Parts: sequence; structure tokens; C-alpha cells
Amino acid sequence: MPTGDLSVVVTGASSGIGEATALHLDKHGFRVFAGVRRDADGESLTKRASGRLTPIRLDVTDSESVASAAAFVGRQTSGRLLGLVNNAGLSINGPLELVPVEQVKKLMEVNVIGLMAVTKAFLPLLRSGKGRIVNIGSGHGLLAVPDKSAYAASKFAVRAISDSLRVELQPFGVAVSYVSVGKVDTEVLDKIIFEREAMVRQANEEVVDLYRPLMNFFDREVKDLPGIAPVEVAKVVTEAVISENPEPYPLIGPGARKMRNLARLPVRLRDWLFVKTLYSRRSA
Repeated sequence: MPTGDLSVVVTGASSGIGEATALHLDKHGFRVFAGVRRDADGESLTKRASGRLTPIRLDVTDSESVASAAAFVGRQTSGRLLGLVNNAGLSINGPLELVPVEQVKKLMEVNVIGLMAVTKAFLPLLRSGKGRIVNIGSGHGLLAVPDKSAYAASKFAVRAISDSLRVELQPFGVAVSYVSVGKVDTEVLDKIIFEREAMVRQANEEVVDLYRPLMNFFDREVKDLPGIAPVEVAKVVTEAVISENPEPYPLIGPGARKMRNLARLPVRLRDWLFVKTLYSRRSA
């Protein structure tokens, strides 16, 4: 059983997967540094955790915040870190023609640049501790589907970063895992629907109508697909942190498995199935 001197940093720990992971690791004896952007979120976490859990203010897009967090954790751990869980992230749904470019930039800044900045800052501690990096990915990092071009691009990028670092850091005893996550039952789902509706209201109605069959299909897909509890992801993350030889691509949730299976189909067949499913009613 792990003991409290085994330290792990979790980004995006205010809610959802990050929150569940921070609390699960704490419950199992880890010393958790939970990255939050608001003091109130940190206070909420500490009320449900042991004295081992320490909230840290961490905005992955702010270089000073990242440097300060890494320095603080370094002092608290004598320069050794067992794990870094890169969970902080955003999601965007929508056909590219409808998605504001500024939102795409923000998405990439958090999901890709922020993840790289945090990883870079904590690497000296991870090398000293022969630690583990666990990047929270998505089934959309296995297969890019319509309506998710921006989000899929960010998760494919994280997968590429994970592949590169896995070999780059192997000589130092640092292992890297990319966790492909399916649908998780969190408040993020409501946020996605709200942001989708706002995007549609601001877009040209004629253009929206062109893509409405596609959007309606994926809205139903998200609604009907069974989800999993965030703690189920936390269990997979914990296994990746403590394993002697972590899986490079752990996968959790039926949605992620569905994406993996679709990704194995020949490209032309897969594209044909998508087009037939999404637009057949309109063409009829």
C-alpha cells in the first residue's frame, strides 16, 4: 500500500475527473498536490480529504503560476515527485465552420501548450523520483470524428506528446501513459451543451442548417451513450501511477472502446459509414 510520502500533482482538480482523481489518490495514501484556479475549490477539496492533500493555485496557461507551483512542490517533496496527472482541459463541439477561432486558440493553449508547460516544469522532480506522467486523453484522440475537429486535434496532439516523451524519458525511469477516456458523467456535459447552444445562436442560420443533421446526431449520441463515474477514471490513473510497468494506452469507458473499434476500420469504409449515418436523411 502506498504511503503518504509518495507525492502526485493533479492539474484541473476543481471538478470532474481531476477532483475524483485527487480524492481517490488521497484516500489510498498518496500526498496529493491538487491544482485549482480558485481558493474556494481548494477549500472544498480539503474538507473531503485527509491532511495529506494540499491545494495549489495552478493556471496551466500562466507561466508564472506554473513555475511557482513547481517550485512549491519541489520544496515540499525534497525535489522528488512520483506522479504528474495532466488532467486540466477544455472541450469544444461543433463543425469547424461554426467554431470561433478564438475558442480554438484557447482550447489549444490549455489542452496542448499548457500540458507541455506543466510537464516541462515538473520534469526535474519526476526524473529525481523516477516518476510517472499520466496524460488524460480521450477516445477522440484515437479517432477524429465529425463535429470534433478542434477537440480531436488537441487530444491527438497530447497523444503525440505522450508517445514522444515515453521514449525520451525512458532512460531516466520516467513512464508515460495516455488514458483514453470515454463519456464521463460530470457537469462538463451540461457545459458542452450550453456552449453548443451559444455557438449556434451566434452563427449564420443558413450555415447552421447545413450542419444541423450532423449536430443533432452527435447530440443524441452523447445523450444516449452510457457514461461512467469519474472515480472509474481515477482508478485507472492510480494504477498507471503505481505500476512498475504502466500501460502506454489504458482505456476506460464504452465510448472510448467504440472509438477504438471504429478506428480499426478501413478509412474509406469508415468515412462512408459516417456520411451515410449523418446525412442520409437529408439526401433522401
